[in-house]
Amino acid sequence: MTTDKATGEWDAALAGAFAALLADAPAGDLAATGFAVFHASDTLDEFLFPNSWATADALADGEAGHLPDPDGPHPFSPWNWQFDLARSLFRFDPDLLAATGPWGADGHKGPRPFDEAFVADLRAVAATDEADGAVVRGAQLAPLLRRHGVDLTGKACKKLNYWLTVVLRVATDGTLHDAMRAATFTERGPEHLVTAHDFGGRPVAAEPWEERLRTVAHPALRDHLRMLCRSEADARSEGGHYSGAEHWSWSDVTDAVGGTLVAAWGFGESQAGTAVVRLPD
Repeated sequence: MTTDKATGEWDAALAGAFAALLADAPAGDLAATGFAVFHASDTLDEFLFPNSWATADALADGEAGHLPDPDGPHPFSPWNWQFDLARSLFRFDPDLLAATGPWGADGHKGPRPFDEAFVADLRAVAATDEADGAVVRGAQLAPLLRRHGVDLTGKACKKLNYWLTVVLRVATDGTLHDAMRAATFTERGPEHLVTAHDFGGRPVAAEPWEERLRTVAHPALRDHLRMLCRSEADARSEGGHYSGAEHWSWSDVTDAVGGTLVAAWGFGESQAGTAVVRLPD
């Protein structure tokens, strides 16, 4: 049974750990609101369509839920999260929308599984990124799929893989504290922390994080976060690499909707990543 004292100690340990991780970030108070957690991966984009959950009804529904796990259980699995598909981000490549490059008359990808009327309606509601890609939330995309009869669960949409990028929004309460709990896989409590045994050795974080994490009083939490603060080389095989607010591979998508990067992690050879982002009011 968890006591009030144990809960208080855990909350205090988390607050101290997050302060150490966010020391250089444009974050603010942990109780501040307007923060989101996003997850994306190259593997997700490569094999996403056709997909049984990518229906207009699912994208319009604001209720969070789990998605099918394509990888099986492993430490730091994003499939433990519930996702908010209505507020997830969908980026359409500019060549796909303009029917140029591989999608042009002489290209190998066409024809597109939608027409110019869909493109016009999409552009009317979408944000535009620096490369002229169109970025919409799931709730904005849903009525367009219905109106134009675009079926992301159908075989014709398989060709959209890599050309329609999905940046999934993790369901949180909007506070920085809850965003950091989700992003660091600590939201399920101390009994779900990753241990050195899970990775076959004593974890060591890259600098400056190893030094900063020494201030974390909770030993198991400290070791858990060390595995999320490894060097890029070490994170290729185990754990994650923490880049703070410096870089995230999918920032072009979140930038398009006015997001500000607060904290980011890369996994593997940066094929997958998670980020805490501050969103505009």
